[in-house]
Parts: sequence; structure tokens; C-alpha cells
Amino acid sequence: MSTRTVVTEVETFPLEAHLPDGGYGASKVRLPVRVATLVKVTTSDGAVGWGESFGPPRLIAPFLADQAQALVGQPADIREDRILDRLSLGYHLTAGGPHVAAASGIDIALWDAQARAFGVPVAHLLGGRLHDRVDAYASSGYVTATRDPGEFRDTMASHAAEGFTAVKIKIGLTPDEDRQRTAAARAAMGEDGLVIVDYNANCTVATVRRSLARIRDLDPYWVEEPLPPEDSAGWRELRDVHLPLSGGEALYTRYGFRDPIAEHRFDIVQPDLAKCGGFTEAQAIRQLAAAFNLRLSPHCWGTGVAQAATLQLLSATPRAPFGMAGGEPLIFEFDRGDNPLREGVLATPLTPENGTVAIPDGPGIGVTVDEEWVRAHRLEDHSVLVRAR
Repeated sequence: MSTRTVVTEVETFPLEAHLPDGGYGASKVRLPVRVATLVKVTTSDGAVGWGESFGPPRLIAPFLADQAQALVGQPADIREDRILDRLSLGYHLTAGGPHVAAASGIDIALWDAQARAFGVPVAHLLGGRLHDRVDAYASSGYVTATRDPGEFRDTMASHAAEGFTAVKIKIGLTPDEDRQRTAAARAAMGEDGLVIVDYNANCTVATVRRSLARIRDLDPYWVEEPLPPEDSAGWRELRDVHLPLSGGEALYTRYGFRDPIAEHRFDIVQPDLAKCGGFTEAQAIRQLAAAFNLRLSPHCWGTGVAQAATLQLLSATPRAPFGMAGGEPLIFEFDRGDNPLREGVLATPLTPENGTVAIPDGPGIGVTVDEEWVRAHRLEDHSVLVRAR
């Protein structure tokens, strides 16, 4: 009789990197630090998996401690029931927030560990590896303390020099600044390049209409988070702008995505694996999007671990609803903002190549975490270590 593999240890690595010059961000908020919490899960068969939880480490830590205590000693292959049962029993906490971000890091680590035990990429467990490489856009154009137009133009030029033909920029400032920034991005990407504009929910219906009126002729590829996710009436009103709308980075689990997808508030659905519920919920969200004939383009704004996990999801994403010709490509969000954590956590960081990125084909999420680096840089007071007794 076989012995079922169980989780024997959970360890976390809260990380924080302070940014120079007051940091950067969006029209909504500028961030002075980049943060993440890595999660390491070890199983009784010796497999080790890594995941990542989005959010401030000091806020996430208590939830990770609670969930790690509950996980150790339990079967390592139970993932969906673990998340859904926790959401059901803890319904007063709602289906979103730091407890789900904590669960996301654990879930990613469990998938990584099982795939490594099998010696295959996670994509094989998600339905099969369909893509070896995907297009990528430079996620950039951040709002800085100076809001200097010259610096912004230089940043756009640097992405074009890297080989990117697609870029996402932050707008939602003033109509004049939105026009100026979008025009600079269009000039750098060229007539055939892609320019995505991201409002980070810093608008009302009226202000986003006014901004879009100033940039429509610059052909934004999609309009990201024009409104807060809870403004369901506003999203419905914006359907008449006749531009592709995207959203989802601030939503959690299949329950948070259900109504926006069913109501077609978005054209492009953007779950973030490090907060939506990991691979388990991202897979459910991806299938919901497919059922309602919507595109998937995951949000990704974390370390190399989150990047690698997101690429595994994209690798297993079918081209449907498109066929052999036409349609739109799968596209990966490649953050280009200053973030020492992004490259620091990996032995070999992921890199863009002429506007594309190769999907790692090794076991699990396909990358090797530099454990010496993450141990040296973690916030010890907020780390968690739970071992089987």
C-alpha cells in the first residue's frame, strides 16, 4: 500500500526593497518600496515547492502563519478543497483580501512541489504545455515624484531599444498629461506597436470618458482598470466607449471574477496568481473567461517566482476562441520598474528577448530560487516556519 505524500514543512520569506527618489507607482498611489513574500513548502517525499504571496509582508504574515499550521501534516495534493473550504468556513472574511493572498502563495508552492515530484513543468498539470514562448509587453511608464516628460520619453525609448514593441503605461492624471504620456509611448512603439493604458482605478465614469476622448486617436490596445472593481454600474456604462477594457488585478478567487465575467464588464480578464488564489483559482478563472468567450492576460507584478508561475499558466492556455489565423496573441506582463527582488530571488532571472519571453521548461515552475539570497534579505521578525511534529 502506498503512503500518501503530506506537507512536512512550510517556511516563508518576507521581502522588502526600498526604492530611490521616493519610489514610483500609478496615478492612484506612489510606492516607496517593492514587497513580496515567498513561500517554501517541503513534502514527505522530499519535493520542495516555491510560491509567492502578493501584498505587504507584515500584513500577510499572520495569515500565512495560520494557514501553515493548518497545512502541515495534510496531503500535499489537496489544493482546490483547501481553498474553497477555507473560504466557505471563513465567509465572514469575504472571498478577497490578505488571507487569499496568503493562500495563493501556498497554492503555487503546492503545485510547484507536485510538478517537481513528477519531473514535469506545472503547465503539464494544468492541461499541457501548448506554448514555449509568448509575446511580452513592457509594464512601465510609472508615475514618479517629478512626473518629468523627458524622463518618461527616455524610459519609452529604452524599452524600444530592448526590443519591446508593446508597452503599458500609467495614466489617469490629467487629460493633458494622459495625452502627452500616451503620445510619447506611441512614438516609441511606432505605428504598429501596442500601447496599453492603465488608469489603476483612479477615475469616475465622467473623468475616464474625458481622458479617453484625448487619447482615442492614439489607438490604445486596451484600457486597464478605468474604474474600481466595485463600481459595477460604472463598468456597464463604459461599454459604449468601444475600446477593449481589462481588469481583474484587484479581484480574488472565482467568486470575485464570476459576475464581472458573466456580465462582460471586461474584454480582457487579468487574474494575478499571487493574490487571486494561486494556480487553483487562476485555472478556474481562466475557464470562466473561456466559457464567456473572453481573453485572458494575467496581471503580474511580483518577483521572478510570480513571473515563472504566470508563464506556466500562459503556457497551458489554449488559443481558443481564436483559430489558426487572426485573433490576438497571448501576452505576458513584463514589469520593467526598478525592483531588486524581481531578479534577486532567482539563480537565473527571466529576461525578455526582442519583445518575447521563453517559458521555462524545467520541473515545477521551471526556475531555481536563490535560497541563500532570500534568506539573507528576508524580514526575520515576520518569517514563518512550521514543521511536522
